[in-house]
Amino acid sequence: MDTQFIGENLAPGKLGHFFILLSFIGAIFSAFSYFRAAGTEQKDLKASRGWLLMGRNSFIIHSVSIIAVFICLYYIISNHLFEYYYAYDHSDKSLPMKYLLSCFWEGSEGSFLLWAFWNAVLGLVVMARGKTLESRTMAIVALVQVAIGSTVLGFYIGDSIAIGSSPFILLREKMQGAPIFAQANYLDFIKDGDGLNETLQNYWMTIHPPVLFLGFASTLIPFAYCIAALWKGDYQSFVRPTLTWSLFSGAALGTGIMMGGAWAYESLNFGGYWAWDPVENASLVPWLTLIAGLHTLLIYKATKRSIIITFVLLLLTHLLIWYSTFLTRTGILGDTSVHAFTGEGSSLTYHLLTIIGVLLLISKWLIIKRWKAMPRVKTEEAVSSREFWMFIGSFVLLLSAIQISISTSIPVWSPLAKWITGKDIAPPVDPVQHYNSIQLWVAVVVALLSAAILYLKFKQTDGKTVLRRLGLTAAIGLAFTILVSLTQKIGTDSSRILENIPYLLFLFSCCFAIVANIWYAAAIQKAKLKAIGAPVAHLGFGMSLLGILLSSYNKEVISLNTTGVEIGFDKGSAQANRKENRENIILPIGIPVAMGEYFATYMGDSAINETHQYYRVDYQRREPGAKTASEKFTLYPELVKPKHSDNFTANPDSKHYLTRDIFTYVNGVSNKKGQDKYIKHTIKTGDSIFLTGGYMVLKGIRVVNNENFSGEGGKLDVAADLTVYDLKGEVARLEPLYSINNNIQGGTEDTLSQMNLFVRFTQIVPDKGAAELEVKQISPENDYIVLKAIVFPYINVLWAGVIVMVLGFLMSLAHRFSQKEIKQDIPSAE
Repeated sequence: MDTQFIGENLAPGKLGHFFILLSFIGAIFSAFSYFRAAGTEQKDLKASRGWLLMGRNSFIIHSVSIIAVFICLYYIISNHLFEYYYAYDHSDKSLPMKYLLSCFWEGSEGSFLLWAFWNAVLGLVVMARGKTLESRTMAIVALVQVAIGSTVLGFYIGDSIAIGSSPFILLREKMQGAPIFAQANYLDFIKDGDGLNETLQNYWMTIHPPVLFLGFASTLIPFAYCIAALWKGDYQSFVRPTLTWSLFSGAALGTGIMMGGAWAYESLNFGGYWAWDPVENASLVPWLTLIAGLHTLLIYKATKRSIIITFVLLLLTHLLIWYSTFLTRTGILGDTSVHAFTGEGSSLTYHLLTIIGVLLLISKWLIIKRWKAMPRVKTEEAVSSREFWMFIGSFVLLLSAIQISISTSIPVWSPLAKWITGKDIAPPVDPVQHYNSIQLWVAVVVALLSAAILYLKFKQTDGKTVLRRLGLTAAIGLAFTILVSLTQKIGTDSSRILENIPYLLFLFSCCFAIVANIWYAAAIQKAKLKAIGAPVAHLGFGMSLLGILLSSYNKEVISLNTTGVEIGFDKGSAQANRKENRENIILPIGIPVAMGEYFATYMGDSAINETHQYYRVDYQRREPGAKTASEKFTLYPELVKPKHSDNFTANPDSKHYLTRDIFTYVNGVSNKKGQDKYIKHTIKTGDSIFLTGGYMVLKGIRVVNNENFSGEGGKLDVAADLTVYDLKGEVARLEPLYSINNNIQGGTEDTLSQMNLFVRFTQIVPDKGAAELEVKQISPENDYIVLKAIVFPYINVLWAGVIVMVLGFLMSLAHRFSQKEIKQDIPSAE
């Protein structure tokens, strides 16, 4: 019985579970009602409108219930109700308010709820503006909500089959059989929760997941409109709303992906912002197919061509969102990803595969059913037309997505390949090289097309005019390429001509894209805001690629190990170990070490808690011949221990400039165990204690606090006045205290970090007029960190390019909403 346990607050959990059931039932009723509305609209208009009204009301109930679930779960987390497993597993009392929301989506259940929330919000918008396709579109939206809702039901069939996992399960239900729950007052022994993963305690993780899941959710709307169009056989009404929603989805998902890159750059030791990690790839692939589908939809809108590939790409986009969820939630990626969710068990694996299978079956069946009826243009596209090259670009993006998906999915299909061939197929040892060697050429083709396509016209193009304009912009782009190549030393090594060709082509494609799109927006569209969304987005894409090239081609490791000392790395291969040994430097405490144009000095460490420690590194830059530093700054790279892990991982820190970043992270620390022994010294006023690199003199003993002290009670604080000297003179003064409080005696410590000195005042010796001190000084050679420092030049070009690209999407979206024809096409449903 629940009543046997003392202190449990079961009300918010019961209320939350009620709203989960209500939202699930509401989604089922909404999907069924909308399905019936679509099925009766040709036979009985009155009945269809009745079903339509029921579908709307059910979806509103569903949406309100989702919000209520959010409120209940947040109440549990924010009030530290550790009788609930979700609160215990993902939060603790020390977390500041800004990270409590991060606790919400750290767990699988919370992230599914976040996804359902955004689906509900977007569904309400579609419901209000769906027009003739509302019933069919909303039937699909509600059906997907049923699928997501099932993941948090927490319903069991027998003892082994679980349908979803409830975020409101109690701790004692999750950990059945644990001895602590034999006691009715078990909560008295649970003082705190397990806490939020240290790597997620970053401001990016407060905003990145909501934006990314908004992007995930937004792919549902083009998917639903495409299903609705195929279902009804209406290939015209869906175009404009699908185009609008695809633009929105491209902006939201693209922003979410790059926010994840920014988080990785600040919080992980990728050595950058993108490492082709499977979780990164899983979100990138749907964006690629979405952008491809957006462009083929533009082709269809203008020429009535490419309808089939448009349906395939936009349907595939949402299916890939579910597939990425399968990859990242089930644990199937294993150790190939540094930030995938841990395995949720076989139940979730089969659950997600079932959802993917159902949605795939619906999509495939409708395409096959409507295959012959879909509109086609019998004539071939002109090679000089915009639609021809837009299709080529979309096809290249699709090929890119396929290559990334196949490589990322090696842990999924390799067991089958082994069963067939008898050979093990492992993920690439160097994923960056593996993907870059292929995706570089994709980037070249797409960048060149993004520069040239806007100058072409649909159906037929005036060749002379286009060639003149493209020739001029290409010439300017070539001059820009030469300038960047010479100043940034890209492809200028004459001994590596063949190796340089891909990078020079990449550089030219970026420069051409930037110049051509600026010229198109300024000279041809006369900088009219309503007409330059596309060139602005293409400009941002070109800038992003240029930023990637500049920051990666010339990135410079400045922490070069020139001492010949083997640091000792275990990176899986001798070559990788040699590389890491060459690119990491040992910084002994207090000793400046040259790193590029800087001198770096490790000044000591400080533990925030047992899972989080930071290291202070001071930097000075001196111009040749200068006696004083021209610049000083301090970085605090950290080591954090992820939850449920015995190993620490690096949390970088960076110095940001307009034209470069200095990116640093700790790759190792000294083991100071056994060096924590204090040496006792009994000294009088004027006596000295010799230290490493100096000495310390006792100047006197003085009373700093006397509260009615006598031999029988009271409080007395006595300080030892110590002056510390190094070889140059006085360094600092220390004042360790010795305290007596009602006959309880003890000393407190004072420290001098720059000499790694620790002093305790442990005893007064009255008969000798002396003080007993305990002194510990760790030698610099026994206290050090292993640091890696990388300079990323012009990385801000990448971040600026992303912002410009998203701005272009939003400008195009605003233009769509400003057109009267759009407002007429998507009025409020009656």
